[in-house]
Amino acid sequence: MPKHRLQITISTMSVLTIGALLSGCGSQPSAQPNSPPPATVPKGTLTAVANDSAYAYIKGKWVDLPPSSETSVPTDPFQTLDFSGDGTPTAATVGSDGNMFDGSQAALWEYNKGWQAISINGDGTITVHAWSPQNILYAAPDDGQTNGIWRQSGRRWQLVNGSATLGYIQSIQWSPKGTLTVVSEASDGSTTVWQYLNNQWENLNSAHVPFAADTIQVSWSPDGVLTVATNHHGVWQYRNGTWTQPGGKSPIDTVSQVGWSPEGDLVVSGAGGQSTGLWALENGTWSALGNAQVASPSHGIRQFGWSPSGVLTVSDAATDHIYQLKSGHWVTIWNKTSASDRNASPPAFQWSPSGVLTCDGGDLGGLWQYQSSTWSQIGGDKSPFHDMTSVIYGWSK
Repeated sequence: MPKHRLQITISTMSVLTIGALLSGCGSQPSAQPNSPPPATVPKGTLTAVANDSAYAYIKGKWVDLPPSSETSVPTDPFQTLDFSGDGTPTAATVGSDGNMFDGSQAALWEYNKGWQAISINGDGTITVHAWSPQNILYAAPDDGQTNGIWRQSGRRWQLVNGSATLGYIQSIQWSPKGTLTVVSEASDGSTTVWQYLNNQWENLNSAHVPFAADTIQVSWSPDGVLTVATNHHGVWQYRNGTWTQPGGKSPIDTVSQVGWSPEGDLVVSGAGGQSTGLWALENGTWSALGNAQVASPSHGIRQFGWSPSGVLTVSDAATDHIYQLKSGHWVTIWNKTSASDRNASPPAFQWSPSGVLTCDGGDLGGLWQYQSSTWSQIGGDKSPFHDMTSVIYGWSK
């Protein structure tokens, strides 16, 4: 693997992903008894992966999602989990039992009557994939043998026109209007944002953008403005063919997350170093959200988001607690982990389709849900993820 690819892979790896690679040593999940594996995962079902195992939570039990055959078995740790438009789980494994430094191959898996490895014309080293709004799988191999972005068409793969010359593909996404948007890295290490318009690739970068060598995350504002978070030059937006920094210079240079409040205000966070805190752009001016005790400008923010009812929720890396902002005050809702714990790590959270707050337990491990002001471990002590940290999870669509 070329040197520049390894650097990018490590720098874009989330805390959740790295934790999944390093956690659970010497421990494997075990399914709850009397639970036959499903052919597919029902819509809205909680699904989770850890190490090389996967489970679905069906009718109050964790059910094993096995391989499709003895010759199609994920043996390396899962590092991502997502779902097609019809709910099919798709997961990527990192390769070589979690050792991402030895140049081994990654792989992409799809669950349909068991896990099946996906390959593009025989090339199974796939590190980047995404489902289009039309429920078509797009993927990019990583071994240099098969270049470009490929789209699945029935049982065949078709190369997206012109994509073989884009360089190393870092991400594949679609704008709210359905425009294919790609971030790639050239051989000189420069990063480029591309959009596929009228069957041609349009380079959105100019030679003078300061973030051309940065690692970037792409997202869109509620009104459809392309926004990138960078690891050295703050946050930028693309309007009328020009990149600008909203509100002037960003309050932090290394942006770990971008989001928008229910009112439409741009919010960014920093997780550590010189870039910390939670910041909102209100009426064209950046201001810190929080106070000296909770989610303060000096705290690293693991994650932030709003509940379905609009409550700001923060996982604070300085305390390893989860807080919610209620009536202008921060309220602690998760305190089962502490920054003083051995191997301390803040929990990652998301909401179920029915609006139940769920988290991975941080360094405590497991999967937990918050109902009636009480946290309970999903599946109880019999959960296959009991005591396992950094479980990757989501709900089938």
